[in-house]
Amino acid sequence: MTDGPPWNRLVQWFAHRSGVAAQLRSARAVGAVPRLVGRMALRVHIEPTPEAAAAAGCDGDDPLADRLAAHVQRARGRDSAGLEAFAAASAADHPELARAVRQVVAATMAPADERERRLDRATEAAAESVRERATSAAASLHGPVTAVYAFGVLLPLALVGILPGVVAAGVPAELLLAAVVGCYDLLLPVTLLGAATWLLARRPVAFPRDPVPESHPARPDEPWLAVAVGLGAATVTGAVVALLPPVPGWAAPVAAVGAAGSGLAVHHRPTVAVRERTVAVERGLPDALVAVGHEVAAGVAVERAIADATASLGGPVEEAFATASERGRRLGCDIETAFLGPGGPAGDLPSPRVERAVTALARAGRVGPPAGDLLVATGEHLAELRQVTRRTRRETARLTATLANTATVFGPLVGGTTVALAAGTAGRADTVGVGVGRGAATDFGAALPVGHLGLAVGLYVLALTAILTALATGLRYGRDRARVGYRVGVALPLAATVFCLALVVGRAVV
Repeated sequence: MTDGPPWNRLVQWFAHRSGVAAQLRSARAVGAVPRLVGRMALRVHIEPTPEAAAAAGCDGDDPLADRLAAHVQRARGRDSAGLEAFAAASAADHPELARAVRQVVAATMAPADERERRLDRATEAAAESVRERATSAAASLHGPVTAVYAFGVLLPLALVGILPGVVAAGVPAELLLAAVVGCYDLLLPVTLLGAATWLLARRPVAFPRDPVPESHPARPDEPWLAVAVGLGAATVTGAVVALLPPVPGWAAPVAAVGAAGSGLAVHHRPTVAVRERTVAVERGLPDALVAVGHEVAAGVAVERAIADATASLGGPVEEAFATASERGRRLGCDIETAFLGPGGPAGDLPSPRVERAVTALARAGRVGPPAGDLLVATGEHLAELRQVTRRTRRETARLTATLANTATVFGPLVGGTTVALAAGTAGRADTVGVGVGRGAATDFGAALPVGHLGLAVGLYVLALTAILTALATGLRYGRDRARVGYRVGVALPLAATVFCLALVVGRAVV
């Protein structure tokens, strides 16, 4: 167990004891299959030896690379450099990986014309393994996600509407309120959190990204701005809601807690912005490398090809290539320094893909025209990796969209409406009775603590929003604390607004 704050240590202990950590490692391993095989295939294009392929496969920060490195270390000096042993050990859990690795080994010993076909089969087998697991995973997640939707949203919020009848049946209001608070604000959130953790742990494919380091210039040094924004938004929103006649006064704490979530969005937004810029540059890398590769293969110098490529590109990658070309010309530095050096357009991007692409460009500058085909192959490989990632996320897109919409709109809407219904029922009972006599009706209407009930349900709605938003984001993007925090920070104020509007509309209708 690693060092860190007590809360992090507690989470790590729970993940280890519950088996969640093992499930997450397995998901990362599946997502790393195309990258590992792709690295080996690209290296074999240059140096068709098992040792070179094994070294390229070990050059990664994922469980598969670590596992391969262990086999390579034990098999030092033997045939296939540990790749065959690695394939045999992976056959049970990842048969497609074993087949792809064996194709890479065979490619190192095949003639040049057959080598390309074997490498293509290896990369296709690796991509197909991820696609198959993503498809089966999406099908298996439908049932559990539907259960979360039914038992975490529909049933609990619908039951709020019948609580006045429970009081009318003779259940003491104090006992009912204690049960509502214990169930809605403790038992249900803990149960939903456990279900969300279970679902995330069984997400079989994950494409983890390198974290944005704490020292990154875009990240704030201290969280004081976010804290100030959260507290300020909570104070102003709570005061405004408390003074608005259409909104019941007890809803002010719910609105304040929801508004405080904006502090999360402010705190994580700089990190998310770095992530978005990184993704945008990675999105354009395949076309950029293919364009440069064709020119290099035709005899154009790499530096000239990089400058020419900016005319056919678009978006952030065009800006990055243009800036790097200008820096190289003005400073007289090499390609790697122009891109990745201090002040370079890609120097602050936490992306191994960008670094490997720049390394390939630098190698092409040293090798010349023969490296043009390698740049084209690298670009095609990055395009295939992006396609695998997109297809995998598309498999769970419907689930995550439903969860996100429920968290921010449907759940708060149903919660606010049912609370308004309960309040309206209590008011009518106090005025005209509910079939049990005028005196009993008056006692019932006076006894139902609508404000306390609405506050308990409102806080549950916010907890539901946070948990379902985190679940939807985790299923779609994997373990990305910044993105989860930002999405939750955006969703909480929206959910609180929808809840208060549903209260106003519900009271007007009821």
